[in-house]
Amino acid sequence: MMSLMRRLLAPVLLAAALVLSACGGGDGGGASDSADPSSSDTGGTPTMTVSPCDLTTSETVAEVFGGTVAEGVEGQARNCEYTVEGGAAMLVEVYYFGTADEWDGIRDGYESNRGPLTPVDLGDEAFYPSDLMQNEYVVLAGDTVFAVNVADFTTTIFPEVAGLATIIADEVLSGLLTVPRRGTDAGPRAARSTR
Repeated sequence: MMSLMRRLLAPVLLAAALVLSACGGGDGGGASDSADPSSSDTGGTPTMTVSPCDLTTSETVAEVFGGTVAEGVEGQARNCEYTVEGGAAMLVEVYYFGTADEWDGIRDGYESNRGPLTPVDLGDEAFYPSDLMQNEYVVLAGDTVFAVNVADFTTTIFPEVAGLATIIADEVLSGLLTVPRRGTDAGPRAARSTR
């Protein structure tokens, strides 16, 4: 039971820690201005925030996991949830964790909170944490750090997780998917080229 609780809470706790560390500093009197997409540190120019739902589509999730996939719904922990009916998993989550500048801290946070990491050959750098095995991949691809996991907490390994992570990493690295950095000009949050 304890293992199940740890597996249920681990992604949420890590995302919360990342959000808190990203806010850092300040006077402790509340949220940072950068949490508001309409403000920035550059005199009122809109600050871009990236939606994790920009990283893939329900059609791509369906190609990989099978079944019928609902449109992604943005969650509270830098994640996008794709509900799957009749596929390999019931719920697929895609997380947007930030940029390459944040990779070392993200990796260290996973190792501190989730145990040993197993490196994998995916994107520029990637790993999976020991508690969810190959059911969660955390990937650095270009300037984008993301994760893919299934919320079906089981000991069954879903190879589809690696498949979806590979597709997203390949799209980022090939330029088919561009994720703007915070502070770039307004417009679509992510641009996806046609294949």
